[in-house]
Amino acid sequence: MEKKTHVIVASVILSVLVWLSVSMNNQYSVAVRVPFRVSDLSDGISLARKVPRYIVVKIRGTGWQLASSYLSTTASVNFDASSLTRGSLLLTSRDLGYSLDVGSSAEVIGFQPDTILISVDSTISKKVPVIPSLDVTPREGFTIVGSPSVDPDSVTVTGARRLLNRIVAWQTRPRKFNRVINQINATLALSDTLSGIVSVDARDVKVRVDVEQVADNTYKDVPVTVANNFDSTRILLLPPAVDIIVRGGINEMADLTSDSFKVTVDYQQLIHSPSSYIAPTIESPEELTVIGVKPDSIEFIIRK
Repeated sequence: MEKKTHVIVASVILSVLVWLSVSMNNQYSVAVRVPFRVSDLSDGISLARKVPRYIVVKIRGTGWQLASSYLSTTASVNFDASSLTRGSLLLTSRDLGYSLDVGSSAEVIGFQPDTILISVDSTISKKVPVIPSLDVTPREGFTIVGSPSVDPDSVTVTGARRLLNRIVAWQTRPRKFNRVINQINATLALSDTLSGIVSVDARDVKVRVDVEQVADNTYKDVPVTVANNFDSTRILLLPPAVDIIVRGGINEMADLTSDSFKVTVDYQQLIHSPSSYIAPTIESPEELTVIGVKPDSIEFIIRK
C-alpha cells in the first residue's frame, strides 16, 4: 500500500512539472510596477515639478522571462538628467524604453503613463513663514485667545527657482482638537506634499494655542475723541465718554483698563452727517470682541 502511495505522489509531481514546463514556455503579457528615478542632476539644478515615483511597464514574454522580471530587484527606469540645465523635456515611450532595465529579455510593449514631463531650474533657497493648519474647537464657555504661536515661525526651503517663486509660506500637516479647555502645546509635522523636489530645514514645529474661559466685562468712561479735526474746530460731544462691553478670555482681560481702548468719531463724517448723532468707532485689543457700547451713538454740536 505504501509503495502504491509513493507511485501516486511521484505521478502527481511529474504531471505538475510537465504542466509547469509547458506553461512557462507559453507567451504572456503582464504589467510590472517599477521605480522611476531622475538621476545625475547637475550641481545647482533641481526638479521644478514632481515626477511619478513608479510607472507601470507592460511586458510580453515566456513565463520564465516574466518570472525573471518579477523576481529581479534591479527592475527600474532611470533617466540620466546630467545634460539638463533649465527648462522642460517631455520623455516619450521611446525615451523611457532606453532608460529601462527589467532584468530579463522580456519584450517591452508599453508604459503607463506613456509620457513624463521633466522640468528643471536653478536651485535657490528662501525663508518663508510657517502656517499651522489647525482646527481648534473649544468647549462651550471657552474661547481661543489671540493667534497661535509657532516655533520656529519660519523655515528655509530649497528647490528650483521657478517653483520657489510661487511659495510664500509653508504649512504643517492638518491637526484637529475638539472640546478644548486648556492651552494647547503640540508638535506638528511640516507638510511633505513637495517631498523629493523641495527640501525643508526642519521636520516639525512647536505650536501653542491659548484657550481660556469666556467672560464679559465692562470698561467705563472711555473718552471719545474727534479724529481728523485739522482745523481744530470746536466740537461738543454728548456724552464725552462711553462704556464698552467686551467678551474674551478671563486672563486676557485681567490687566486691561479703560486706557486699553480708543473711541473716536471722524470729523469728516460729522460735517457730512444728515443728523446730529453718530456711531463711534471702537479700537480694542485684537483678542477681545466688542459686544456693546453705551450709548451706541454720540450727539455732537459743531460750534462756529
